[in-house]
Amino acid sequence: MALLAGPLLTWLVVAQAAPPGLECLARHTGLDVGRNAEGRPGLVLPSGEVVPWDDGRRKTPEGRLEDPDLEDTLATPYRRTPPGPVMDPAEDPGRARVEALMDALYGPRDRVRAVAVAVKLGGGTVKVHPRVAPALHRVAARLEALARESPDVAAALRRPAGGWANRDIAGTRRPSAHAWGGAVDIDTRVSDYWRWARPGARWRSRVPPAVVEAFEAEGFIWGGRWYHFDTMHFEYRPELLDPACAPSPR
Repeated sequence: MALLAGPLLTWLVVAQAAPPGLECLARHTGLDVGRNAEGRPGLVLPSGEVVPWDDGRRKTPEGRLEDPDLEDTLATPYRRTPPGPVMDPAEDPGRARVEALMDALYGPRDRVRAVAVAVKLGGGTVKVHPRVAPALHRVAARLEALARESPDVAAALRRPAGGWANRDIAGTRRPSAHAWGGAVDIDTRVSDYWRWARPGARWRSRVPPAVVEAFEAEGFIWGGRWYHFDTMHFEYRPELLDPACAPSPR
């Protein structure tokens, strides 16, 4: 029995109750919680594959972006505070995405174009996945009402930069959330992006806070809450706005 103690102990450690964050993520995705062959809890994809909550590997912040597990996607809290500078280089809540999960929720990237639907947003139209369209319609209605009273809000939405686009994130080989039709960009003329900034430039934003609030109220996160800021970017990630999905202390 002594020879079995090590493996048995390992199995008992990983085969505990599912973490609250995983249960919360399951509610938002509509997927079941299961266990992989090692007994680690995770989400069961339609293919039968179990994506682990915790893959057991220690990672750098860059490693969490390049090869995240489900826990990594929620590891950085999303703070709904008044817009302001983000000083911690590791504070990029929502930039980690598990590709297998995104494929399960939205379908393979090369097939999204066929199902994408058009949504009027401000002075233009963007295409998004049907999973996202109802929430974006609600955002658009909120913003339409705000724009009637605020020229700044109207200017931010005069010419939306786009929605679905099957492309990678600039400077990486990681798919953009746009590739699944899960994100939209507002007018670039009032936007700031860390890759456009001069070397050493810090966070800045010209997006009206009311625009941010309207998107966040319907489950979209804002790229202006990232150290690697992308203030035109809004991405449908309601789990990051749910306190029940907030990360546990590591």
